[in-house]
Amino acid sequence: MPIRKLAALPLALVALGLSACTAEAGLTVPGEDLADLAADALEEQTGARPDIDCGDDSIIVSQDKEVDCTATSTETGAEYDTVVTFTSVDGREYEISVEVASEPNGAESEAPTSAPAEDDASEPAADAAELQIAAEDLASAVADALVEQLGSRPEIDCGKDITRTLHAGAIHYCELIDASTGEEYNITITITGVEGSQFNFSAEVSDTPN
Repeated sequence: MPIRKLAALPLALVALGLSACTAEAGLTVPGEDLADLAADALEEQTGARPDIDCGDDSIIVSQDKEVDCTATSTETGAEYDTVVTFTSVDGREYEISVEVASEPNGAESEAPTSAPAEDDASEPAADAAELQIAAEDLASAVADALVEQLGSRPEIDCGKDITRTLHAGAIHYCELIDASTGEEYNITITITGVEGSQFNFSAEVSDTPN
């Protein structure tokens, strides 16, 4: 079954080190310009461009300076706390990294469960495409998409011998097992689109182990 994998990853396990994004700067940079650069970086990294708000004031550019921003998902409208860090400053050039919170603002933390559960809180639109796949296939697709982000293929558990129903807006809760430590993290998978036998998704990993 061909599966298109697109991971929009506000990961807390690893910072999104988007140091490839370099800009010309003076001593300060307008908040709107920094927000645009952060949005460009996330779009390049994940394939999805969020709305970023870093305020309207000018920001002093300095090594390791952290700027509090807000990222808004254009898919769901959910807002996430975001930190933009100046990782390198050399004269008029600077590089940034972007870290996005693993949970949207105002969200309640999910209690850990021994068995990953499916939670399709939103009902699909009447004409929305749906796809049913084995939970193991969903887990495999997510694991494949995380390889580039984490540097190794994690183990994902979305349940055994069950079927997951995918449609735009569907949310699935699984677990990520860190191979190096054995620690388990909650991972929230949001389906962003379904077309035939292909689907797109975003994945958010909890910043603390269960």
